[in-house]
Parts: sequence; structure tokens; C-alpha cells
Amino acid sequence: MSETTRSKKSTELGLTIIVIILSGASASLLLLPPLGIISYAAFRDIAIIPSVVIIFAIGILARSKFPRLTNRLFIGMAAGTMASFVLEAIRIPAYMFAKWMPMDNMISLPGLLLTEKIIVLSQAKQVIMQSGVPMNLYSAPLDAFLVGGLWHFWNGATFGIIYALLIGKGKWWYGVIWAIIIEMVMMIAPYLIIMVGPFGTQYKDGYNIFIITVIAHVTFGAILGIIVQRWKKGSISITDLGLGK
Repeated sequence: MSETTRSKKSTELGLTIIVIILSGASASLLLLPPLGIISYAAFRDIAIIPSVVIIFAIGILARSKFPRLTNRLFIGMAAGTMASFVLEAIRIPAYMFAKWMPMDNMISLPGLLLTEKIIVLSQAKQVIMQSGVPMNLYSAPLDAFLVGGLWHFWNGATFGIIYALLIGKGKWWYGVIWAIIIEMVMMIAPYLIIMVGPFGTQYKDGYNIFIITVIAHVTFGAILGIIVQRWKKGSISITDLGLGK
């Protein structure tokens, strides 16, 4: 392998790692601001928005020199977004009709926090005890709903990006394993614990939130795995990149 080729592969690996790290910024909204480390608005401005811009910039600018990076990035992004719509087909009825979730905790609530209509998560817990209003799709302010929706589907897209960059094509059920990992982390994230306890044990019968989110995330993972497997060009994983392939 020539020095030029080796340098090019090292650069591709470095860019891949950068994109993976930046893709984690969105989900970190459930970890850092709830602990009071940073405000939701500040996290939005210094972490989420810049990460979106840089990820798109890398994906677009890398298309000539590193086409497989661009392919993996945008295939993962599209797959994660599409899988998120399927997830919503399970999650929305779960709180609007079955009441197995106390509110629209993944669109309206993040939107209220990101637009500073709610400053800290402890305020949300008080509203939960009053049936979740205005944290429902049909009662949240329009700007909070739009911001929350953008965050939620971008969050799904970033999970897809990370998966496609780490795994490559893989087997479709690798996506289910990835989704279960996401589920377990979410169930012990400060965002959930502050409101309804770990695994949602403080809401209703104690198992409702966990069961419905497991079903939703496993479905998300299956769809993600299938789409990436079918659409992705090549099967290279981040391990292969590390080995210089």
C-alpha cells in the first residue's frame, strides 16, 4: 500500500469517527441538560445545530474523495429517518389512545424545552401529574411542535448514521441489536428517570413505558437494518476501515 493510499484511508477513518461523535450530539440532549450541566437552549446552539451543519458538510464535501463515506452517511440518515416514522406509528397511539405513555415525550416535550417554554425537566414532571397537557401533539404550541419534531426525526437519522458507519451492510437483525442498546440506554437516561423513574417504573403499572418503547425500538431497528442492508453500497464497517481496507 502506497503512502498516499494509506493517508487517504486514515483520513476516511478520521472523518468517519468525527461524524459518529457528532451524531451523538442529538441524543445527548437526554443526558446532559437534564443533569443541569448545560441549559437546553445553550445545548441546542453549541452542540445540536453545529453538529447538523458539520455532518451535512462532511457528507457533501467528501463525495468526490470518499464516496463510500458519503454513501454510508446519507443511506444511514435516510434509513434512520424512515424507521423513525414507523416507530411513531407505534408510539403515538400508545400515549394518545392506550395511555401507556403519559405524554408526547419525544416531540412536544423536547420542543418545549428547546424553545424554553419549559426551562428545566422538573417542571415537566409537575405537568405529567396533570395528565401531560400541553405536552401532547394536539395541544403543544406550533413552534415547540416543529422544533421537537425536527429534533426527534434528526435523532432517528443520527442513530441510522452511526449504525451504517459502524456496521456496514451487516445482517438486518444487527439493527434490532442496535435498537435494543438504544432502548436500554434511554431507559436509564436522566431525561426519563427525573420524570418517571428508571424504565418508567413510576408511571401506571410500572411496565407500560418499557414495553411500548421496546416494541417501538425493535421495530425501528428491524426497519433500519433492512433498509441499510438493501441500499448500502459495499459492506465495509469501521473495523474494516481501521484495518486499512
